[in-house]
Amino acid sequence: MGINFIIITLAIVTSINTYGQTKNKQCDCPKNDFAGTKADTTFDLSNGKKIVLCGYRNPDSKPTSFSEFVLFVCGQTKIISFWDATETCYLKTKRDTLFVENIVNLPTGKNRTFKETVWAKDIIFFEGSMAIKIYTVNKKIPRYNQIEIAKTLKEYETSIGDLSDKKMELANRLFVATISGDKKARKYFREFSTKFGELDGAFSEEYSDLSAMLGQWDQKK
Repeated sequence: MGINFIIITLAIVTSINTYGQTKNKQCDCPKNDFAGTKADTTFDLSNGKKIVLCGYRNPDSKPTSFSEFVLFVCGQTKIISFWDATETCYLKTKRDTLFVENIVNLPTGKNRTFKETVWAKDIIFFEGSMAIKIYTVNKKIPRYNQIEIAKTLKEYETSIGDLSDKKMELANRLFVATISGDKKARKYFREFSTKFGELDGAFSEEYSDLSAMLGQWDQKK
């Protein structure tokens, strides 16, 4: 057996252990009302537990993300939970814990540009044989500084006309300014639902999602 073969083999084993997931399909998910039963990925935890994911893998995402999926503990009879088609999630392991990161597109980048942002996490761990799931909002989301807040407020105050994609971008920036702690931004965010006419369709859905997220943020203070 050559040295090169040994090095390659060790590299593969190290890679699997680092990310805590394999394509090993030792068990499939039980029949459920949310997703298929065929295992896509198995997450191996340091306590010997195996958590299986069954559902939809987003084909073009790097790193791999998932939507509309269930998680299941090998050897048990019921799924842990279901994440629906509106959610995009990254999954990571750290020793005996699995983290399901909920990703949203928010204007938290440089110059208030939109970027993938971890909004919340489901933390899954075990007490004995029981899987425990705790939902927590990510309080480390980048905040706006005073200059960025002032720019967002001015954009709202000078904005006129009907609803548009650009106006919904403004709603998202008001949301980030609000969770950055600005009271006027919070007032403007609440007023947004009527300032540019009646919200309907995709615009209404997007604003409702942001409002629900703000409720989660306030609840998790």
